[in-house]
Amino acid sequence: MPPIIGLLFDLLILGALVVTILQAIRLNRDFAQMQADRKAFETLISALNVAASRAESAIKSLRETAIESGDTLQDKINKGRELASEMDIMIQAADSLATRLGNAAENTRGSARHNLAAMAAPTPDPAPQAAAPLSRAEKELLDALKARQS
Repeated sequence: MPPIIGLLFDLLILGALVVTILQAIRLNRDFAQMQADRKAFETLISALNVAASRAESAIKSLRETAIESGDTLQDKINKGRELASEMDIMIQAADSLATRLGNAAENTRGSARHNLAAMAAPTPDPAPQAAAPLSRAEKELLDALKARQS
């Protein structure tokens, strides 16, 4: 083999070695960048795990607070219903009492008119009896009835 061919083979091998070395340098840089990115990715994952655990504990806390608030609200609703039921009973009792008082007032007015008419009419009683003293309310009622008749 002539020496020129050997030289060409040597140059070709040298060129291939240069390309291989340059490729190895580039791959080494890419590998170093990938390791740095991996460390950043691990840091990010750690931060996400911490954030996820905080979010989980916050959700548990919110759930407990919501349950407590729901229980408190349900207790207030139940008490409100009980109070509404009691108020209905009181209203019914008050209506009944108002009806009875109205009827009693009508009866009293009727008897007062009758008594007033009886007192206004002259009685041929030969022996006048001593009249029982009237109470203040009776006097006011008689005055009001006399004023109304006039």
